[in-house]
Amino acid sequence: MATSISLVNTLNIEQRKEFLQYAKDCAWRLSNSSLSDFRSLLRYRDKAYQRQLNVTDEHIKAVRANMLGDARKIQDMTVPIVMPQIESAVAYQTGVFLTSYPIFGVVSTPQNQSMAMQFETALGDQSIRYGWARELMKIFRDGFKYNFGAAVVEWKKTPLRSVVTSTEISAAGLAALKDYSYGGNCIKRVDPYNCFMDMTVPPAQLHTDGEYFGYNEIISRIQLKRLFSVLDSQKTTSAAEAFKSPFTGSSQDDSSAINYYVPEINKYLNLSQLQYGTNNWGQWMGLPGASNNKLEYRDHYLLTHFFCRALPSDFGARGNQVKLYHAIIINWSVVIFVEELNVGYDYLPTIIMQPHEDGLGYQTQSMLDNALPFQDMGSALWNISLESKRRLVFDRLIYNPRLIDKKDIDAVSSVSRIPLRNASLAKDDNAMARAVYQIPYREDNSGTNIQMSEMISAMADQATGQNKVDRGQFQKGNKTKTEFETTMMNSNSRQQLCSLTIEHQFMTPVKEIVKSNTLQYQQPGTILNREERAMVDVDPVALRQAILEFKLTDGQLPAEKMLNSNLLTVFLQTAQALPAVGTEYDVLGMFLYWAKLQGAYWLEDFKRSPEQQQQFLQTLQQTSAAQQPPQAPTAQPA
Repeated sequence: MATSISLVNTLNIEQRKEFLQYAKDCAWRLSNSSLSDFRSLLRYRDKAYQRQLNVTDEHIKAVRANMLGDARKIQDMTVPIVMPQIESAVAYQTGVFLTSYPIFGVVSTPQNQSMAMQFETALGDQSIRYGWARELMKIFRDGFKYNFGAAVVEWKKTPLRSVVTSTEISAAGLAALKDYSYGGNCIKRVDPYNCFMDMTVPPAQLHTDGEYFGYNEIISRIQLKRLFSVLDSQKTTSAAEAFKSPFTGSSQDDSSAINYYVPEINKYLNLSQLQYGTNNWGQWMGLPGASNNKLEYRDHYLLTHFFCRALPSDFGARGNQVKLYHAIIINWSVVIFVEELNVGYDYLPTIIMQPHEDGLGYQTQSMLDNALPFQDMGSALWNISLESKRRLVFDRLIYNPRLIDKKDIDAVSSVSRIPLRNASLAKDDNAMARAVYQIPYREDNSGTNIQMSEMISAMADQATGQNKVDRGQFQKGNKTKTEFETTMMNSNSRQQLCSLTIEHQFMTPVKEIVKSNTLQYQQPGTILNREERAMVDVDPVALRQAILEFKLTDGQLPAEKMLNSNLLTVFLQTAQALPAVGTEYDVLGMFLYWAKLQGAYWLEDFKRSPEQQQQFLQTLQQTSAAQQPPQAPTAQPA
């Protein structure tokens, strides 16, 4: 039985007030200890990733001296283990999922190949327009840094302009601008520091079992103006109240979900002092108090996107069936937009990637956590050796203060003249030898420390399942080509395990949401297929008719796995040897179907017309007849 889609699926003003209180209750559930611990762990991981954990006085003094041009001061070294490991993992997953066009390919039955091309063209255009690859790379990096990469997948409408040729008599032939609205799937990375979610379910199951998910952003007054212009007017209210609402604030308080949290990661750049939310009197109101009729705009606003599963009766509406809602809240004071998500999937459109999933949920360690102890240990061994080098540059002395003044032997100049005081107290000519004694410099274990540090780096590779070749470095050892390929295949097994996890945990629901949104909201039109360089007419009605026959592919599940090319090669060879196979099966159709799955949609450009086919057959027959030797005459019987 078909179900119609409600055109106006929103809440009234009183119900929105109840909805706002419900959203605040959800945010307060996660406040205090849980959210504070979560953000503290994120901050610790980011500092380790950027090698910003060392804040000792000696290190800071050396850094400041280097920044002032004094290269003689030696900083403490943090061995780069964590960042290269994570970037190599991100590069591998990017090569698996994001290097093809489109990111999600489409395969279908042979009779629906033209519709598959329409679907694929639409997805390719959406991925370019809304930057899927850029956002997914950031999500991959979050996944390996925090074991928590959050994404929101939603249908987005963007007002655009196209350049056309004017048809007016006064400006015929000149360029003109035409306004239009573009709609497509938008995949957006969510800042882990400024999101709050139902932590009673594992992160990877939030979209299926979680109750709520929200995230905060800071936008300017201009961005808020643009937001009101693109939102559905039937579901948007309280614009004046939103513009006048007080800014809730941004701070470094990591225990509140209703403030914008600014983490302090880079000690050389302090963003916590930025002023948000101040009144913009100059541009919008002139002098303070000059007019009471205009709105008191703020420079910035706190915008909150909130997704939840709830009962309509929770907000004073009718109904006790669980529904999906999406709301936009300004400054945690006004709900300006709310809609019931009438979509073809039963997911919260918020998917969380967890590349290492062992059933412990938020307690599972990330790749960074596995590599960090080795980075700390390797850094400690290197810094022990550097401390020895500091002693080599600034040697240790024992001196007699009655004969030598301390300020004369401090490192002020390499050619300084040092006076000898009270020389008459000496009873012989060895006064200078007794005045200063330099402790001998010994560096017995420095080489051993460096070797241990290299061994620890190798242990980090074992912990994360990588090797030097994965990071573009030379790997010692004599191996044949086959042995090397086998070794690299085994070394990639851990990363392939992450790829399989990401495919079934993250990419599969993302593809399901993308497919459902496209079938529900895609508008008819003509779109350029960038790969085939051809214009494709997209017919949403035809796409909906073939919904159960489409399969979306990606790098982990390519078209080759859906249609085994090796098996097809064997079948074609068998058909050539056994004519009966070609009699029963359309071998040419199989080959053309396989070629189109590989992207050979240009085959239609080289298809012969019926007249050309007839001419080709005649030429082929004449060539075959000319190549055959003439038959010998038959001998007549005597």
